[in-house]
Amino acid sequence: MDIFIIQFIFYLIFINKVSGNTIIIPETPSESSLPTSLYCNLIDEGIAGKCAGALVDYVDFKKETLHPLLSNINNICEELSTFKKCTKHVNHHCLDSIIPKQIRLFEYLCQFPVKDSIIREKECFLKVQKEEYMTNCFNNISNIHSSTSNNLFHYDTSYTNSTSIIDEERDLCKIIKNTSDCYLQSQFLKDCPKAANVEHDILLFIAEKLNIKGNCDLPLFHNVIRKFEEEEMEKTIGTCNENGNCTCVEGYRGNNETKKCVDIDECAEESHLCSQICINTKGSYKCDCYEKIFKLSENGKSCDMIDQETPAWLYFAHGQSIWNISDDGKHFQLQRAGLQKTAMIDVDIKDNKIFYVDIGTNVIEKINIDGAFPEPIQTYEVDGVEGIAVDWVARNLYTARRSDIFVQTLDGRFRKSLYKNVFKMPRALACHSLKGKLFGTDWSSNAFIASANMDGSDFKKIVTDGIVWPNALTIDIYANKIYWADAFLDTIQMANLDGSMRKTIISDPASVPHVFGMTISNDYIYWTDWTYRGILRANKNNGNNVTVLAQTALLPYSIKLFHKYIQPEVPNPCEEMKCSQLCLLKENAKSAVCSCSDGFTLNEDGKTCTSNCNDQTEIICGGSDPRCISKRYLCDGKMHCQDSRDEQNCDPRICLPGQFQCHDNKKCLPAKDLCDGVSQCLDNSDEMYCSSK
Repeated sequence: MDIFIIQFIFYLIFINKVSGNTIIIPETPSESSLPTSLYCNLIDEGIAGKCAGALVDYVDFKKETLHPLLSNINNICEELSTFKKCTKHVNHHCLDSIIPKQIRLFEYLCQFPVKDSIIREKECFLKVQKEEYMTNCFNNISNIHSSTSNNLFHYDTSYTNSTSIIDEERDLCKIIKNTSDCYLQSQFLKDCPKAANVEHDILLFIAEKLNIKGNCDLPLFHNVIRKFEEEEMEKTIGTCNENGNCTCVEGYRGNNETKKCVDIDECAEESHLCSQICINTKGSYKCDCYEKIFKLSENGKSCDMIDQETPAWLYFAHGQSIWNISDDGKHFQLQRAGLQKTAMIDVDIKDNKIFYVDIGTNVIEKINIDGAFPEPIQTYEVDGVEGIAVDWVARNLYTARRSDIFVQTLDGRFRKSLYKNVFKMPRALACHSLKGKLFGTDWSSNAFIASANMDGSDFKKIVTDGIVWPNALTIDIYANKIYWADAFLDTIQMANLDGSMRKTIISDPASVPHVFGMTISNDYIYWTDWTYRGILRANKNNGNNVTVLAQTALLPYSIKLFHKYIQPEVPNPCEEMKCSQLCLLKENAKSAVCSCSDGFTLNEDGKTCTSNCNDQTEIICGGSDPRCISKRYLCDGKMHCQDSRDEQNCDPRICLPGQFQCHDNKKCLPAKDLCDGVSQCLDNSDEMYCSSK
């Protein structure tokens, strides 16, 4: 026992001589004055001191030292393991007198994954010992803190007052910050960023776990490295003089306020060449495509369809017929004949249907894409319809008629006037179901393009300047752009969905003398032109390569692409709504709202509807197809009610289908003359049941 005590005393003398402190040996309390668990006898203290001998060799007692050389990490961890085995049976309270903070530090350095990170960066930690700029930095710390009384290896609050504790904490934080500055020098960050990160974590551990409190205001490493990378980038992208005149590399431009070269956001400024998605990067940009349907092509800009087997077809209205044509213009096929005046069409990919408006027979119909099985879905108030758009998600059909926008189910059972008195001369309508948005054009004296929520909650004009006859309209649902043609200005233009970042694609009377309809297919826009009497296409981004695909015998009208990628399958929020009549997508199409046909009101349950038809002016249809029909359509030769209530007890028809027969049976009028404010029937029946405008 005497030998161990003597060795321990010599150890304490050695420690305090090196540190320049006066040795203080606390009075050992008697066994009776301490609980058994806290009692530490001199034998255990002597053993602990002896066991720590080899470990102390890695403790540098210079005042500015915070941890041993990390290049020796394997030896340090071996000695730590030996020390723990040696003191396995020593009361752990005895270890508090043997450099306790350093043991905690060594335990941190030797744990996973810290040790592994240090080993991986060994070459960089050897540089710390060799590189002149690093050794100079550490020598400078020694000079600055030459008068400091303590460092981590001397810092102990057991026998100091509160003022001393504050001073020790302040001094230690200074050393930690100065050490951090050495490792955060630009040259070391450039050569050894991972080693700098490891050292930063070690210093943070010392500050937070071994200091009295706080982290010494060390910066977050990711902020440091980001600032360093920005500064390094600034050195390579160009320079600016005091007057703000800058010479910047490609992809950057000078900023007069900061007098620095800054990144050009090609995506925001629409100067990119991406077909669908643009992602800005430092000094450039990269393109991406809508996943599952497209893949980025080899040129890194355009998008190729993953499904190369399914052909894309163009369907177009031809007045008295509907045709399809291959997207390369090589193949024609008649789809529907025997029409009178069909100008507007749209498609439903899910059910393989074409919707079209024949204002000559006052009907909206749908047929299979092969032209079979025409099925009427609306046989009244078709005159004046200038645009139709299929909502392929919530399964509705939107129409623009005269001053209003209507919505109805795809089978025509339920119909509602969604926006009233928003148009004067509507021309085109398009639907972006992925965003819950409608877009329409008006070519009155104050022409405009409008954006509207599909649930009827908002209608606003987004393009009002530099627009005269906005005939055609289409939407790139993947790039989120609208395209339109102005038949007066002879241009094709594009813009963001809010009307911003407007850009002219084609401005050439020879290429676009009188556009009527338009659609988009991947990298191309297709349009019908009355002057050419044909179908043309061009690159959607720059208008290059204008090509006449085909010419037609009569004037071509609306044109639509038919391929599954133009109407991607997405979750339909209406499937869970259980609406009794209409279900309308809300903005962004993540949710929906129930609504009712005209003549019905929504009940408190928010799902079902109750009739409030006007008995004086409307017919209440019964059966499984309840609706309110204006009495203008009584006995017009077409059954509007499923229970045929509107065609019962009628006089013989003398007029053609679609015409209005005066109630005195003396005159036949075209549908457009109904409710036009001019009485043309002798009995005034053509103006009898008109709603106020």
